[in-house]
Amino acid sequence: MNFTEMLEKLAGGSTDTGGRLAAGDLNACIVLVVRLVACCAAFAVALLVDTIPEAWVTVILVLCAVIAGYDIVAGAVLGVMRGDYLNQGVLVILACVLAFIFGAKIEGCALVLLYQLTGIFIDYAVERTRRSVLDTVFCDTAYASRIGDDHKESTVPAASLQPGDHIVIRPGETVPCDCIVLEGSSKLDLAPLGDDSGAIVVKEGDELYSGCINVSGEVRCEVSSTQSESTASKLYSQVQSAPGRGEAIPEALQGLRKYFAPAITAVAVLVAALLPIFLENVTVAESVRRATMLLIIASPVSMFAAIPVIRLCAGCGAARAGVVFDSCGAMDGMASAVTAALNETGTLTEGSPRVVDVKAGRMGKDVLLKIAAHALSYSSSPQSRSIIEAYGGTIYIDLIENFNEAPGYGVEVRVDGIPIRVGTRELMRIGHVDIPDSDLYIEDGETCVYVAITNEYAGCIVLSDPVREDAAAGIEEMRHSGIENIVMFSSDSRDRTAKLASTLGITEYNSECTKEKLRTSLSSLKQGCASGRSLIYVARGEDFGGTHTAADVDVGMSGPEALSMTRRCDVTVLGGKVSKIATAVGIARYARMLSYLTAGGAAVVKVILLILAVFGISTLWFSVFIDAIAAVAAALVSILAFSGELYK
Repeated sequence: MNFTEMLEKLAGGSTDTGGRLAAGDLNACIVLVVRLVACCAAFAVALLVDTIPEAWVTVILVLCAVIAGYDIVAGAVLGVMRGDYLNQGVLVILACVLAFIFGAKIEGCALVLLYQLTGIFIDYAVERTRRSVLDTVFCDTAYASRIGDDHKESTVPAASLQPGDHIVIRPGETVPCDCIVLEGSSKLDLAPLGDDSGAIVVKEGDELYSGCINVSGEVRCEVSSTQSESTASKLYSQVQSAPGRGEAIPEALQGLRKYFAPAITAVAVLVAALLPIFLENVTVAESVRRATMLLIIASPVSMFAAIPVIRLCAGCGAARAGVVFDSCGAMDGMASAVTAALNETGTLTEGSPRVVDVKAGRMGKDVLLKIAAHALSYSSSPQSRSIIEAYGGTIYIDLIENFNEAPGYGVEVRVDGIPIRVGTRELMRIGHVDIPDSDLYIEDGETCVYVAITNEYAGCIVLSDPVREDAAAGIEEMRHSGIENIVMFSSDSRDRTAKLASTLGITEYNSECTKEKLRTSLSSLKQGCASGRSLIYVARGEDFGGTHTAADVDVGMSGPEALSMTRRCDVTVLGGKVSKIATAVGIARYARMLSYLTAGGAAVVKVILLILAVFGISTLWFSVFIDAIAAVAAALVSILAFSGELYK
């Protein structure tokens, strides 16, 4: 074990506000409590027993300070080795040493004891808050009904289930693991996973996500994942770990955290040096005592101790509302959002276009559908998948030649040697294909995919991708949440895009968007955002493909399956409601505001303590105690970030 490892072992969780409870180190907590109890008893004896010689009193107080605070010393040395010369441990040890040197030995020993005791209380308040809010996200069940090889049913711990096991889930029970329905049908409530869109019908072959509640019928399922790898566990893990990714302290408070300790330390030096010069009744020992109080107050930890908890509480509240933040940066980006770009498909519309009509002129409808399905066989667009699904027959890939796709327009291909065009009206116009007037007019919410064979018009396939019921209301809520500019992107024609934008109250839109056009437009929108303001881009989760766009925050609207993806969006909206985008913005802004309030409240307390210390009204132990009370209060107030009513 090298010197650094030894220091880390000695320091344990002593840096900042303790950390032992959060780290789950029960042994370290027990050892610390035993040390403090023993030292407090010795401290009381040294103060109360008059027969003890003064020299021995000093020895006892020194030993109490050393035994109670050796982990503080180790943490301070580690901080200095890492370049943090004014960390809280350094300031506490410096104040304690100065107190002993200048005759305030009782205050110096009390400082260490009280610092450790208050650290435990702060740590407890923080950890208790963390556990309380995390419990609201935990939706796993403890037991499951497994069917053994002998076809007998038994109750087993859900954590013992393995892929391939067969289980029975009855009405009212929670799905223990991700599984596939083998027999039966039922309705599944996805609300525990944040999807409040209502119960969905599940039948043989459908996948059930862990944490959801079986509402009606009994189903027999095959387990597809262990409980630790299931959707509910992924949600819990994601929410728990998000505050640790990125900088928890808002950017506006970074300067305060960086310069507060050096500024107050400089003031402490001036107080120690100048008070005896300008005030005749203040001795050097008294001026140093007041300076040591300033050193204790100089640590900014109490101002920021609650902010990571606020992040966690906000993240848990968001998860319950169907919004999952991937990091602190994502939350900050949503809090600063002024411009939102939305990809229409799958966000403002359902994202699942379906074939509602086939208009074929010189051939049967089935034949036209078959030709279009073959032509689109290599395309991954939603319209292509819908047409292939509507066809439902065998695709003969060996007939496909010279496939060429123009994203946003359509495809040109040879099927069995015959040139075929399938796509938008613009693609037909490029190929000089005339479309009859009767096929140019379609109902609102519908789109046409035109088919040309050897540059002769053959017919069209009409698809409908219905607008989400809450799309218009969701757009209005986004504006109320502070989103000033809303831009819609669509791969559809100019006319249909304009109609949809008008229906939703969106004034700025882009039609016939290719991936390249979308990428360029997002970059331009980002450049147009003022400093400190952010751009969010909203699309279906699968549209991102694991890459980040030019926007500050990528928001993916997905189902629970997104929680199992290796690479996630910055923000995942579960359930498909447009209004949840405004909810995400509201939560992020409320969390930021609460961070400012708790940091500001603790800062006000510090300022009052500074004034009292300079005028000699306060004491070391009083300064430590009140500073700790401010930190505990901030930790308790942080639970407000979880309350959904406060950001609606």
